[in-house]
Amino acid sequence: MRYRYQLCFYCETFKCKTLINLFKLSVLTLLFVSCKNRIDEPVIISNSDFSLLSDYSEFTTKMSEIDTIKVLTNLSLCTYLAKEQLIITRRGDSIEIQSEFAESFKVDSEFKVANYIVISIKDTTWKFNEFLKRNENRIITDSVRNVRLQITLNNDILHFVTNGLSESGRFLSDYCITMMNLFPDSESYIYGVEMAPRPIPENLNITE
Repeated sequence: MRYRYQLCFYCETFKCKTLINLFKLSVLTLLFVSCKNRIDEPVIISNSDFSLLSDYSEFTTKMSEIDTIKVLTNLSLCTYLAKEQLIITRRGDSIEIQSEFAESFKVDSEFKVANYIVISIKDTTWKFNEFLKRNENRIITDSVRNVRLQITLNNDILHFVTNGLSESGRFLSDYCITMMNLFPDSESYIYGVEMAPRPIPENLNITE
């Protein structure tokens, strides 16, 4: 009889230890899954402090990862019709820039990806912020006439306008030189080509 009691006691003890070990294992499993989910969860930025209307000339340093800035430029001049769209996003300390080009200014004309590049937020080559700052006198927020360049972020829009052929030419020249710093070998010669000076013929007689 005594041995039967001892056996029952050992069995009960074994069951208790087994239950305790299973409980510990369950707790550890739950902790592991919880920690793993926390590690795998991406950091989500719910809002941005960047304001297009006030920070447009510093957007490469002030925009956040949830901002997508679009720059639409009318490259048309005289009989040439074309437009370019820049899609600009931020990833960490880098700025991603995708250039799309269409040889038409129709609303439904199809864009084709022409260039793509990733630059540092500390980049000093592109200087697009300085370009916008130089032309801030052209900004109008409520105009749809004579718009040469348009910047959009969500519902905010900035229009850069030009008047007349001469003013449009100077603005586009400034824009193209700025963009060639970023894409010196652009597809389709979007920003033109650098022209070498033409030599003066030796037999040319110049009279005053």
